[in-house]
Amino acid sequence: MTAPAPRTVLLLHAYPLSAAMWDDQRAALEAEGFRVVAPNLPGFGGEEGAITTLEDAARDLLGTLPEGDPLAVVGLSMGGYLAMELLRQAPERFTRVVLADTSLRADDPEKAQDRRDQADRVEDEGRDFILHAADKEHSPATFRRVRPMMEAATREGIAGALRAMAVRGEQRDTLRGLEVPLLVLVGEQDQITPVELAQEIADAGRGELRVLPGAAHLSNLDNPDAFNGALLAFLR
Repeated sequence: MTAPAPRTVLLLHAYPLSAAMWDDQRAALEAEGFRVVAPNLPGFGGEEGAITTLEDAARDLLGTLPEGDPLAVVGLSMGGYLAMELLRQAPERFTRVVLADTSLRADDPEKAQDRRDQADRVEDEGRDFILHAADKEHSPATFRRVRPMMEAATREGIAGALRAMAVRGEQRDTLRGLEVPLLVLVGEQDQITPVELAQEIADAGRGELRVLPGAAHLSNLDNPDAFNGALLAFLR
């Protein structure tokens, strides 16, 4: 696959974080001369509102993106779901794609119901139970970084994102139709979207898979040097 090298990179953050999760990547990209666009999705990072569906979120985001220069999209976890929806709606806008610690699959009924139950609970109780789960899920160093991002998320934003993820569709056909280079990154210790799901994405989109050592689900925070090295080599 050949496509123009991008000069602008769109970074799409994970749930329930914010664009601050990309600080290390922003610095590395800007040092190489890339323009970085890293939005806070509705309800996160001080933004008002909430995501209703990923389809609507992608449509709104497309209206804000710069026209006329080659564009790369990088999405991790929920950001990967949104990136694939952007590709479904407007594949011609992107010349490089990076999907990290995510899945092309829709939720099975049990997982979708769990997300809806969590959405109801966060509206009733607040986010403390989500913080408690994240403390167990991430390394101490990573949790220290993500905790303030999670605390900045609104109840409405968290609940909306959960419900939007619960009803998203499978994106296998989107990836099969991809006509630009694809890089798939995954932490070797990712238990949420493990290596076999990353391989499924790479196979569907005829992309390259890189497994990042010592990293779990937030691989860009767990091993930023490996993540940045793979990202920059792919985008140059």
